[in-house]
Order: sequence, then structure tokens, then C-alpha cells
Amino acid sequence: MEQDRIWDHFQTARVDSFDQARGRYAAMAAEARRRRGGDGGRVLNIGIGAGGVERLLLARGWRVASLDPSETAVAALVPLGIDARRGYAQGMSFDDASFDVVVASEVLEHIEPATRAEVLAEVARVLVPGGWFIGSVPYREVLGDQEVICPDCGKVFHRWGHVSSFDVPLLQAELARVFEAVSCRRRSFVDWTAARAPLPFVKALAKSMLGRLGEPIANPSILFAARRRGGL
Repeated sequence: MEQDRIWDHFQTARVDSFDQARGRYAAMAAEARRRRGGDGGRVLNIGIGAGGVERLLLARGWRVASLDPSETAVAALVPLGIDARRGYAQGMSFDDASFDVVVASEVLEHIEPATRAEVLAEVARVLVPGGWFIGSVPYREVLGDQEVICPDCGKVFHRWGHVSSFDVPLLQAELARVFEAVSCRRRSFVDWTAARAPLPFVKALAKSMLGRLGEPIANPSILFAARRRGGL
């Protein structure tokens, strides 16, 4: 499926579609810190979106690089001192062992299974031995629920460009073909900074608990972490 137009649309004309992703950005930054044992390492984020992951990691002292097919999304990050490059994850222009952490949050579901094998091999290549691949995918998404049809050409497609659905065993097995120490757990991403008043906090807590149970009403994802083989 050709997705460049979909990605470019949401990352330029509809960048506001990422406004609800702050909880997910914070979770990625926290997971990167936890897996590396602190902030300040070298990190690559695949899939720029609104650039929230990059900005958050940059503020925490990481040396940040980005990869995305959208030239517009890439150009927005370069002035920040981010090594942002246009390209695809199955053929990255970064050197071997360039990063301590690679992030791919809500990315793998956009990639066909045959191509994902190439992507995972590339991620392992650019990680240092013992480096971590972290990210998220939607949990048990029913792809047909988000199908739309183009009124001009009649093509039916997923409105966000998703082509794969994951559960925990499937994702764990796929990652384990390339990486070690694979962890996959269900959760919903909550923006706790916006949940300080009593009622928003209760709603956020309920969403968090339901997400861990995988309840669809909580829009759960799978948060994953996997280590490149060859570390200590």
C-alpha cells in the first residue's frame, strides 16, 4: 500500500491529529531512560508525527536523530539541531551501531509483514550491541473498523494507513526473531500532566487500568522493548 500521501497529510495539513499523543510521547521518553539507565544517549525516532518525541528527548539531553518519508516533517526538525533525514526504515542512511535506543511508536502497524522483517534487521544494524528498540503498536486493532473509500477512485483503505494488527504473542514472536530480552505489555497512554484535577485524574486512572486489561474502550496499545544481541 502506498502511504506517503497519508503520512504527509497528517504531518502537515492535520498535525493537530497528534494533539492527543502527549501521554504516548512521555511513555516513550520514560522507556528510553529506563532501558538505557538514564538520559543523554543517542536516540533515533522513526516516524516524526508532530515531532513531540524528538522535542521531549532533546529537552532531556539526548542526541536526537529522526527518519520519516515526509520532507516537510523532516525540514521542521532540522533547525532544532536534530539529525532529521528523509527515508524509509527498511533502508536507513545511518551508520552501523549509531544509537543506544531506537524508537518506533505507532509505526510497525503501517508496514507490511515482509517489509517489517527488513525494518527490524535495519533497526538492529543501527543499534549498538545491547542497545534497545522500543515503541508501541495498537493492541488487537480491528482494521476494518477504520476503512474508508475514496469517492473519486473507489479505493478502500485504512484512514490512518494501518495494514497490520497485533496481539502480544504475535509481536513478541516477531521481535524475538531478531532481538533478545523482548518485553511486550498492554497499556493505554495517559497524559498525566493534564489530569491533575480530581475528575480528570479518576478518568485517567480508569483508562490506565482498563488499558492494562486490553479493554477496547481504553484504546490500548502494546508497549514493547527489545534488546539488540551482543551486549554484556
